[in-house]
Amino acid sequence: MQTTSKLFFSLMLLSTALLAATSASAQTNLGWHTFDYGVTAPLSPTVTIFDGALDISSRVGITNTYGDVGSALIGTAANVEYLHDDNWLVGGIATSNHGIRGDLGSASELVFDFHGSARLDSLAITISGLSFGTSAYIQGFNQSGDDTMLWLNTNHGIFSITEQEIANATSFFMDGTIAGAENGYVDFAYFTSKMGFDTNVSSFGLRETRGNVWVKDVYVGDFSTAPVPEPGSALLVLSSALLILRRRRPQTLSSQLAVG
Repeated sequence: MQTTSKLFFSLMLLSTALLAATSASAQTNLGWHTFDYGVTAPLSPTVTIFDGALDISSRVGITNTYGDVGSALIGTAANVEYLHDDNWLVGGIATSNHGIRGDLGSASELVFDFHGSARLDSLAITISGLSFGTSAYIQGFNQSGDDTMLWLNTNHGIFSITEQEIANATSFFMDGTIAGAENGYVDFAYFTSKMGFDTNVSSFGLRETRGNVWVKDVYVGDFSTAPVPEPGSALLVLSSALLILRRRRPQTLSSQLAVG
């Protein structure tokens, strides 16, 4: 019986090692994508970038302002739209030509859906027109300036990131202009303190509940075509992987846009 148990455990370790090796070999650094279509225009219901690795879609009319996270079925589908500006710190993609817009109890969001998954600590976005305001945070949100939030579908479950948490992960292009002071680089590596360094993201949404913002750039580091395992089924793999895999240290991303 003891021999059988050892054999089973050895097979489990071997399977985990093969799975880890397969995932590692499939990882790709996709790099930066800057949205610049040259002219302000509606695009399409879905914009695909990184040679098909990432789809971006638009949802409007979300009435449960901070709820129903992780779903691409809430609200109403709309075109992804692009605002062009000669100032490279302004504009980007959004849910309308007025930005990812939230007002009067209705929010909108851009949904980023991977054909595979990406490591949380290798993701970043640049948001233009972003102002967190000066009011005190109540449960992570305030009602001055923009009122942004994120949600993420991961191998550990669905998570919400509040405006306050986004603010802690954001640096701005402090060039002395208003546009620079509202061009925020959001480093998702900060969120590993909430979700863990070994977190993989299959999709995420950027929602605006009060204000107008645009996404100017997206950065994807470690991307894998392997799907994110469900949290329950991942437990067995994780318990074995801890014995044979050395934890990766999170990468600190740097951006050409964020300098302060």
